[in-house]
Amino acid sequence: TECSDKKTKKKVTAALLIQRWYRQYVARLEMRRRCTWNIFQSIEYAGEQDQIKLYNFFGFLMDHFTPASSERNLISHIFRKNEICRDTEWERHFCYKSIEVSASCTGPHLTFPMTFSGVSKLVEAFKHKQQLHARYVLQLLGETWRLLRILPNISHVSACRAKPITICGDLHGHLEDLLLIFYKNGLPSSEKPYVFNGDFVDRGKNSLEILLILFGFLLVYPNDVHLNRGNHEDHIVNLRYGFTKEVLGKYRVHGKTILKLLQKIFSWLPLATVIDDKVLIVHGGISDATDLGVIARVDRHKVRETPKVNRIWLFGEVAHPGSQSISASGDTKGKDVDEWKQIVDVLWSDPMPQNGCIPNEVRGGGCYWGPDVTEEVLGRHDLQLLIRSHECKQDGYEFCHNRRVLTIFSASNYYEVGSNRGAYIRMGPDLVPHFIQYQASKTCRELTLRQRYRHKSAPQFKNNREKNQMHVPSTFEHRFKEYFPSTSSSSVSGGPRDQLCEL
Repeated sequence: TECSDKKTKKKVTAALLIQRWYRQYVARLEMRRRCTWNIFQSIEYAGEQDQIKLYNFFGFLMDHFTPASSERNLISHIFRKNEICRDTEWERHFCYKSIEVSASCTGPHLTFPMTFSGVSKLVEAFKHKQQLHARYVLQLLGETWRLLRILPNISHVSACRAKPITICGDLHGHLEDLLLIFYKNGLPSSEKPYVFNGDFVDRGKNSLEILLILFGFLLVYPNDVHLNRGNHEDHIVNLRYGFTKEVLGKYRVHGKTILKLLQKIFSWLPLATVIDDKVLIVHGGISDATDLGVIARVDRHKVRETPKVNRIWLFGEVAHPGSQSISASGDTKGKDVDEWKQIVDVLWSDPMPQNGCIPNEVRGGGCYWGPDVTEEVLGRHDLQLLIRSHECKQDGYEFCHNRRVLTIFSASNYYEVGSNRGAYIRMGPDLVPHFIQYQASKTCRELTLRQRYRHKSAPQFKNNREKNQMHVPSTFEHRFKEYFPSTSSSSVSGGPRDQLCEL
């Protein structure tokens, strides 16, 4: 009996030791994962901040150049609003009728007005990597533009037991995620209403395909498909994050025309959605100054470039060349600044755990708001929940502020393969969110914990290693070559110990 007790004690001790080692191992991997995540997120936000600063810099030059300056034309070519045609010039600039579809075109053929069958065929075509002809692209975008112009700034929808609402977050050009959502949840229809909460474009390779699919369903079901504007539905942001390059690469002849039309469409996208007067859905968030009454009345199409408000704060002006919404009166200036700020806060803001409301210097736009601001704004508008996107979350969703703010993110593998899951929400008449998570890549689902960490961290560590090698001190390199004249610093694998120690 004593012998068996000793054996049992040894087994228990060994099991506890293995358990402790394993927990330490998992804890180390988790810390590495968090560090890697912070690195990716810091790089992402720094890029947005740099783009806004660059835009504000050139915008300041535009505001202060004399009209006769030749340099002004160069900057205006990229940033001026008069690049966007007036509505009365539609037929001349965006007319699709002069574009012929050749008989050899292998892509899908659309008929208008759009039908559910037509959009379903479009989804299947994009699934098989077919390209839509430029004529159909312009025609579909034109019909979308006409529809968006009559939609309100804030869409009001109702959830019922027979028609639960599906809410999707950022997609960022990840067509495989959108197709997976449709596979799991079904295509949008009068029985399956959807809310897509902005950031459809940039970073991914299929941003245009996502837009065309969503616009197609919007045309067929304008009362059941709702699209909110995100901070990436902005041509200034698109210049940096890939959407502009994607469109010009896919449509070399008509790409510029498509982009100009998309600028108009982005400016007409609604800013928010409200479910049963209790759930507010916006892309970024709120601030202590958020007023849904003001947002409902603002001329949203005049605010095509949301970062501009930061230049207004920075230089204390609202003057902008080519802007028709600016007048010389102080009252109008103040009104314009308030309207811009309302939109920027809705599109760019992030929640923080501390109370208060401070400028979002990390992104360069919007604000950080705390739980006290959430309570005040939701209470003032008699709301019970705020659903937003704008931030990548490892599980695809995350609650904060006493579960009154919910972040939903629908682009899986956002930073790297295995970095995060995507998720979407199904909400019924009880207004309780139910989450469906997914991972679009099969290879990621088969990875072990350690392999998943390596997938996420390897590219970032490689970049850091390359940067470090670029900044090796010249004195160290010179001394190294004195000791090892025939060996490079990157290929040495051994050597006399005394020489290495002295070096």
